Amino acid sequence: FIPYELALELKQLGFDEPCFASYYHAGRKLDICEYINHGEYTVLAPTYSQAFRWFREKHELSSWVYNSHMDKYFYTILQNGRIIKANESVTTYEEAELACLKKLIEIVKTYGGNKWEVSLR
Repeated sequence: FIPYELALELKQLGFDEPCFASYYHAGRKLDICEYINHGEYTVLAPTYSQAFRWFREKHELSSWVYNSHMDKYFYTILQNGRIIKANESVTTYEEAELACLKKLIEIVKTYGGNKWEVSLR
């Protein structure tokens, strides 16, 4: 599941998809059970896969994490088939996945909407 802080940011961006878990008690507890949004006291806890799919479907932002060479990991974000962001290398897949999700959140917070052109390179 994505970390509580990012799940909270997704909620603020309008994420409201059924999830297998949710955070409560300000992120101190994770409850595993199929959830829909239960208002202000619950923060849905999507998996990374669910979060990335939401960005693809709602905001037309595709992304992927990959291994290049020498055990370095990167992410790339596309909009309408055009690269809008690629990161510097990190040492683990999980770090790249987390950095990619943070950048997607930042892009939507900055530019909003779902039919916009971003130029972040």
